[in-house]
Amino acid sequence: MDIVKFFLTSFSLTSLGKKDPYISMVDTSFPFKTVTEWLADGKFFEYKNFQIFYIQEGKGNHLLLLHGFPTSSWDYAKIFNGFSRYFNTTAIDFLGFGYSSKPKNYQYSLMEQTDIIESFIEKNALKRVRFVFHDYAVSIGQEILARHKERNGSGYEIDSAVFLNGGLFPELHRPIFVQKLLATPILGGLLVPFFSEKTFAKALARVFGPNTQPTDKEIATLWKLATYPSDIKIPHLLLPYIKERKVHGFRWKKALLETDVPLFFINGLVDPVSGKHLIDEIEKLPLKNAKILKLENIGHYPHWEAPNECFTAINDFLNKKDK
Repeated sequence: MDIVKFFLTSFSLTSLGKKDPYISMVDTSFPFKTVTEWLADGKFFEYKNFQIFYIQEGKGNHLLLLHGFPTSSWDYAKIFNGFSRYFNTTAIDFLGFGYSSKPKNYQYSLMEQTDIIESFIEKNALKRVRFVFHDYAVSIGQEILARHKERNGSGYEIDSAVFLNGGLFPELHRPIFVQKLLATPILGGLLVPFFSEKTFAKALARVFGPNTQPTDKEIATLWKLATYPSDIKIPHLLLPYIKERKVHGFRWKKALLETDVPLFFINGLVDPVSGKHLIDEIEKLPLKNAKILKLENIGHYPHWEAPNECFTAINDFLNKKDK
């Protein structure tokens, strides 16, 4: 039992917050939507009989914001309104996350999540796209870059890509033994009942910066999003992405090294999951066209913990293509 509790308090998760019954006020330049408003202003598109949630606002060049494990597109709430002033901005919930369908007997994969994003791009006839990837989505971003290189100019063009904290290199990820067990269908299902809002809160506290901790109200909201609509708990079905990263690790690292797409890496340095040790590795790579921003005392979620600084840096980078 103790080892189960240890694992659950070591879980790598996501964060957020603001008004609504469960959200506290935050200091940000951009007023942002509550989760209720997020849902009301969003839409759904169909993928293989599943409903995929997205919210889209603004005009101009297309910007896609893709989130981490195990929350939702609402991770970008603090900076979404800012981006919608400059771009046609879209944030999407992956299958199994947030307001999207969450099948309970399903084999989730990063490859299919990439297919879903490219399906959205195709359905909407997008010709040029800018991306922001975080956590779980950084692997999807690497696969998108790999496919872009293989298409050799056909399909849509990628103007630029931003990578926030995430497991870009599987050799730098250090899952504990029980984390591997949770990723297996049978044992993972047995551990899931022990995963609660309390353990969720402890996990978040460990990956946030020391001065940017989520409030109890923020955690309650995030928990409701992660288990929406009726206490659905499927982290054991989503966690096999850790193994996928190892299988495709060479391909995805190669994609970063060979792409001609301008890249921007923003890293919260005190993140124990993918912080300073990750950015130190990135700095060693012979990347063609890359920029790095290091954020002191910020953890795994720079777009939530330091929204104004994060938005300004990303917006300046993305708009360079238009200058």
